[in-house]
Amino acid sequence: MGVSHNADRSLKLDSSPETIRRSVEGSLKKLGTDYIDLYYQHRIDPKVEPETVAEAMAELIKEGKIRYWGISEATEEYLRRANAICPVTAIENRYSMMARWHETIFPVCEELNIAYVAFSPMANGFLTGKYTPGTKFEGSQDYRASMPQYTEEGFAKAKELLDMLTKMAIEKNATMGQLSLAWMINKKPYIVPIPGSRKIERLKENFEAGNIVLTNNEIAVIDSKLDTMDFEVFGGHSSK
Repeated sequence: MGVSHNADRSLKLDSSPETIRRSVEGSLKKLGTDYIDLYYQHRIDPKVEPETVAEAMAELIKEGKIRYWGISEATEEYLRRANAICPVTAIENRYSMMARWHETIFPVCEELNIAYVAFSPMANGFLTGKYTPGTKFEGSQDYRASMPQYTEEGFAKAKELLDMLTKMAIEKNATMGQLSLAWMINKKPYIVPIPGSRKIERLKENFEAGNIVLTNNEIAVIDSKLDTMDFEVFGGHSSK
């Protein structure tokens, strides 16, 4: 809510209580429903205090228009301050084998009993192993061609990771994409990956990732190897 894209793909942020209420009312009307199960503040607005946003969400919950609320790209401080006013159910932050900078917020999720919804869990498709710098992405809305992991340099840096996933996929009789999802599903019970799926076969493939079992030792081995790797990945953070 309160997020729109400018012509240059930058985000326009507005988390004022008025915009939150107007956005909820608009969504309810478009969806033809009386309430929304989980409503996100889809990006943090630095001009509005977290307590103000939480108070607005609490009012909407009291009115029955939303049942729960969450925060996308949450930080620890913002999450704690917002949760103190109105309990937060979930955060939606980037997370994948190539994007682990939000792992520092895991203890907070455990402490406050908050779900971690992981977006771009396959690094915008990179961890499926199906795309290379030579891939021609189609459509004006598909901007993966400009992402650093799909450049020649970014791809070369991630080769060690792709090789590891290829080997593990053979051992586990799984796809590379399934392994990247299973890694986080088995790591923490409160992590919920949300991979983008444009085709029914991809949806079925992703669903089967829930049947892949990785032991704590296997996850630790993967993490230790990831700690030695350096990636160029979309998101604007260091991979370490």
